[in-house]
Amino acid sequence: MRDALASLAHEIRKSQAALREKARAAREADTSLVMKTTKTKPLSLSVCAVDGGLFAHRLHGHDVVATRAVGVNFVYKDSALASFAYHPSKSPEPEIEIRSALDEHEANVFRSLIRLKSELGCALATIERYPSSLLLMDGSLWTVPSDRPAQDSPLAPLYRELVDLYKRLYSSCERNRTQLCGVVKDSRSRKLASSLGLDCSDTVLCSHLLDAGERTSVFPYFDDKQKEPEGFWERLKVFYIKPSEHDLPLRIEFLQPSTKEADENTLASLILSLSSISQNFAYPAILVEADMRAAMDPKEIERIQDSLRSLDIAPLRRNARPFR
Repeated sequence: MRDALASLAHEIRKSQAALREKARAAREADTSLVMKTTKTKPLSLSVCAVDGGLFAHRLHGHDVVATRAVGVNFVYKDSALASFAYHPSKSPEPEIEIRSALDEHEANVFRSLIRLKSELGCALATIERYPSSLLLMDGSLWTVPSDRPAQDSPLAPLYRELVDLYKRLYSSCERNRTQLCGVVKDSRSRKLASSLGLDCSDTVLCSHLLDAGERTSVFPYFDDKQKEPEGFWERLKVFYIKPSEHDLPLRIEFLQPSTKEADENTLASLILSLSSISQNFAYPAILVEADMRAAMDPKEIERIQDSLRSLDIAPLRRNARPFR
């Protein structure tokens, strides 16, 4: 096995070296592909962030999902954190959703849709309570294709509800002049790489394409016109940014304001300022806080399981076997 792993490591280093050369060649061929970004100094703004945690359990034909979403508000003054707050609280009680008779694929879709529903609802409430110039969401600003159920699926109404929540969030951010932004840590998207004739993820490409403090040019989220999100699809945009030398770039999705009061240069500068925690970790500190508050604690999971047992809903026999 050691020889096989050594061979694999050699192949990875070889392919990475080749990709590095192709990325540099693409950069030289198109000088508009990469641009320098500077930090906002001093950093003075109110920013909100939302993240969610999830616990899923299969029990006697029922899929049980517990979710918790937390909104965080940081107020910076002269590049220092002046105050912070949480919505609905620092550690809210998880919400429980149950569905029955779902197949394996539908169960996975159900979990994803419920998590997104929880996060979007929390985001709407958070920016109403804490008006801010920037709202950061952990993850994408639109559903991935695998999350879309079939039209005759029992989850179709839930998906339509989610679409409505996205539109409400877009409209609310526009009404409150809040820049909406999705931050994706390790994107599997291949759109930028494919446009350059390369066979890799955009994140891997940009790790070679960008130096610290640089970003790519902006490109559309969607390739073609789509029925959803109606009225907003043209304004969903994307760029990649590398805040730290030794961490992977971030995929930044944002809703371009219709009023053009803000631009991608201002947004990129803010993201760079909020994400440069260290040379080895590039992620907005406020999203780290939201993630920590939303995460489901093992003790909470045990409490949920104990509550189910207290209702005389015993676990399946195969899950309670006394041996491995």
